[in-house]
Amino acid sequence: MAEEYARLTGRGKLRRLRGLAEEALARYDLDVADVRFHCFATNLLYRIRTSTGERFVLRLASPGWRTLEDLKAEAMWLAALREETDVGAPFVLPSQSGERVLPMTGFGVPQTWYATLMTWIDGRLLVHHLTETNLKKMGRLFALLHIHGASWKPPRDFTKKRFDAFLSRGEPDMLFEGPALSRAHAEDFRTLTSARDWVEREYASLSDADLRVIHCDLWHENIKLDRGELRPFDFEDTIWGYRLHDIAMGMLDLLETVGSARYPALLSAFRGGYESLLDWPAGNLEVLQIGRMLWLLNYVARFESEHLLSMVSKYAGAFRGFGSTGGLRLPN
Repeated sequence: MAEEYARLTGRGKLRRLRGLAEEALARYDLDVADVRFHCFATNLLYRIRTSTGERFVLRLASPGWRTLEDLKAEAMWLAALREETDVGAPFVLPSQSGERVLPMTGFGVPQTWYATLMTWIDGRLLVHHLTETNLKKMGRLFALLHIHGASWKPPRDFTKKRFDAFLSRGEPDMLFEGPALSRAHAEDFRTLTSARDWVEREYASLSDADLRVIHCDLWHENIKLDRGELRPFDFEDTIWGYRLHDIAMGMLDLLETVGSARYPALLSAFRGGYESLLDWPAGNLEVLQIGRMLWLLNYVARFESEHLLSMVSKYAGAFRGFGSTGGLRLPN
């Protein structure tokens, strides 16, 4: 089946996956009036409308991306956020059997795709509204989630995974332990090895007292602006982690989007919003951002190896600049 499926066109694959989506929807107590393809970016999303006008999003999680344990952790935290906060995150609906994550197979599709049905979030993506005012709100949103993530007592079967290294989800280390860097320039290899050491020391220096449940992928394309309020979504990376890590990931994405000229003012606004509720976490933000960049290089080594050497050269240059100045600039 896998070989046959792999030979299908993109449209052919979507036709088969539509069958999985419809089978998943049949397991909910909903009178579904409309099912529309929304996007396929890592995961496959459909927009759902019921006969009474309610709107939902059905996600089919791509096999191998996140585990059943990961997706159940997401559903658990979202349930708690709905009960205990007003942050406006989506809610995961239980199926007729009470499951919030449905393993789906069949319809000529290989492997298991995990289905999750969530309430639709109104508004526009924050990426279109990156002002200092909204970055201050974003900082407050991070703080609210960090406050809840520290105080919440998850169920016993909640994930035990921790994000405390540049690779923390069981991914193979294809960057340093495989042959990926065998053709890299010797200076670039030494620079990447030094960068990994910086990242490992930084994670080791963080206090376990700061460990809590975090979103781990909260950036301006996983937040919507709805009538002046920010609403977070896409919690599938939910994990135990550090506040500084959570902030570093979101701010690296911000830097990549707005560039080095606008970034300092927006980071300052974010920090102001965060510090209105919580102290800024200790540690070196930029070093954890370097950890994210190493993660990206490892991803390329795994899945897009033909681009690795050119990226290594660019990233190594950025890391050497950081080693010299203490400031991180994006690769050219």
